[in-house]
Amino acid sequence: MAKVEIQSRLIVALKAFTGPLPSSYASETEFFLVSLQDVEEYLADLQNETLRVAREGFVRKLDAGKAAPKDIEAFEAALAKIVSPSDLRTVRAGMAGSKELIKERLAVLRPASLVNEWKKGPVRDPEAEKQINAAYSRMQFPVLLKTVEADPTDLAANAALGKARTRLSEYCATYCIPNNAAATFKPISLSCVDAALSAAHSLYKNIRKALGRGM
Repeated sequence: MAKVEIQSRLIVALKAFTGPLPSSYASETEFFLVSLQDVEEYLADLQNETLRVAREGFVRKLDAGKAAPKDIEAFEAALAKIVSPSDLRTVRAGMAGSKELIKERLAVLRPASLVNEWKKGPVRDPEAEKQINAAYSRMQFPVLLKTVEADPTDLAANAALGKARTRLSEYCATYCIPNNAAATFKPISLSCVDAALSAAHSLYKNIRKALGRGM
């Protein structure tokens, strides 16, 4: 599937997540989690495709003997927003090696996922935790959580989650999604959406906790 098509599906899923509550759902709580998982799936697809395109483009230059220092620098800068810091260090260390070594290390790369990192629980990568917390604060999720803690009812929870979807929409429109619909997502945009979804998961968990319920 082409990158543009995957991106279109992600944008559609984001619009559905942040749009009106469908009549087929009984509550915001139900819709929030189900739709969030749909967006995650398309984000993961786009992260994988973005890495594949970047990797294959660099390997073509490498095979042609045209991978100049500026190309290596640009490739590493793109990878910095796609893979984990430890994987990036491994790639950088391998750049001084043979073409075969470089290709071998690139072949095993997998996209980093803040959502997956969040799901690990309290023991997370510090940098991932920092990005998730920054998105959580920027979308003013702590304020929404306080409204549920002050009134731990389903009504308050549904209202908070509805506002959270609106704020996530505004956040993504401002910081993540390209203004030009024809433009493709840059790696930094994917990282931005990843952080927003992770923060939404965190808010959902915190609201469930405030209601005295588990995930």
